[in-house]
Amino acid sequence: MTFKGMNPEEGREVATSISEAGQQILEAIDASTSLVNTVEWIGPDYDAYQEDWNAFVSGPVANLVEGFQRRSDELGTHAEQQDAASNQQ
Repeated sequence: MTFKGMNPEEGREVATSISEAGQQILEAIDASTSLVNTVEWIGPDYDAYQEDWNAFVSGPVANLVEGFQRRSDELGTHAEQQDAASNQQ
C-alpha cells in the first residue's frame, strides 16, 4: 500500500515550531523596541525615527508574526483532517 497524506503528529510538531518561531520574532522585536525607546536622543530626527520604527513594528513585523501563526494554524488543521481521514478508513 502506498502512503498518502501526512503524519499528523509530525505535522503538529512542525506547526508548534512555526508558532514558536513567530513568538521568538515578536520577543526579539519587543526587546529591540525597548532599546529604541531608551536611546538618549531628543529632537525631530528621533521623533521621526521612533515613528518609523513603530510603523515598521505595527505593519510588516506584525504581518510577519501573524503569517507565522496562520501557517501554524493551517498545518494544525491539516493534521486534524488527516487524523479524521485516517480514522474513517
